[in-house]
Amino acid sequence: MRATFTHDQLDIEKTVRTLAQRESKRARDALAGPWSAPECDTTLLRDFGLLGVPESAGGIGSSLIDLLVAVEVLGEHLVPSRFPSHAAAVQLATALGPLPDDVLEGRRILTPAADAPGTPGWADRSGCAGPIRTLVRYADHADGIAALGTEGVWIADPAGIAPRESFDPSVPLADVTLGEPESAAPVGAGAQRATLVVAAELCGVAQGAIGLAADYARTRQQFGRVIGSFQAVAFQLAEAATARKAAWDLALYAAWAVDNGRPDAGIQVHAAKAAAGKAAVFAAERCIQVHGGMGITVEADPHLYLRRALVLDALLGRGSWHRRRAGELRIAARRPTAQA
Repeated sequence: MRATFTHDQLDIEKTVRTLAQRESKRARDALAGPWSAPECDTTLLRDFGLLGVPESAGGIGSSLIDLLVAVEVLGEHLVPSRFPSHAAAVQLATALGPLPDDVLEGRRILTPAADAPGTPGWADRSGCAGPIRTLVRYADHADGIAALGTEGVWIADPAGIAPRESFDPSVPLADVTLGEPESAAPVGAGAQRATLVVAAELCGVAQGAIGLAADYARTRQQFGRVIGSFQAVAFQLAEAATARKAAWDLALYAAWAVDNGRPDAGIQVHAAKAAAGKAAVFAAERCIQVHGGMGITVEADPHLYLRRALVLDALLGRGSWHRRRAGELRIAARRPTAQA
């Protein structure tokens, strides 16, 4: 794979970053009132919906890395956008073949439903998953569901939506009841592709938390010095930055491996999601600690990153489950060699 981003990918990052910086609606707004779509949603859904969609699903040859670059920026700025959720749903549904134009053009917004209550991993792994999917983002604000189950993948209208309290109000969650699918396609790489979208957003959350903490450490003074000059502060941020960089590199390699059908793609996807969740939570916790007493107040912003990190870490399979699956797959891959 390429060791550097292409010019197109850098342009995607720059454009999405401009949209995110200009957006007036932030995650904090949802603490005081109900979620509503940010202004940038329209542009993102309309102009970036084909990112990462394979040609077999109606795409134009854009790589999965193109999409991850855009989503990572949105996570960094905590933009309360439906675009990452819609993009994950589209990636999950790529197994269905060419997707409808209204989906690819953002006129019909989907959200993924891949987590079953009481199971830590993808719903297709549980023989008793049932019709209910939990932790479904923006269910009340979507036009359809990209569902994952033991039957495979299908697009459905929910039979019932039960909103639940989200730890991050800027990411509304719900339990969704699904009807029996009329037809379903084999999962293929859809679950892997959708999971990497969440991993990219987690990497962005980690970067945002590190940036917020670093800015504070450069200006806050104690004992006549900025606190960033103290090892106890600098080392925490360095460790967080290292974990974030490792997770982001894993996510990018996993996306390349999935796009190219590499035999280690499954291992890399699980490892990337686990690493991204751990890095985001760690960075958010370090951000709170760097802010000191102010960091634990609702008036300061560090808790917003922790809220987003904890919610995303639970989606498309919990981080702990992905960590275990990566280990199981690595062991299974080595067994034939060991027996030989």
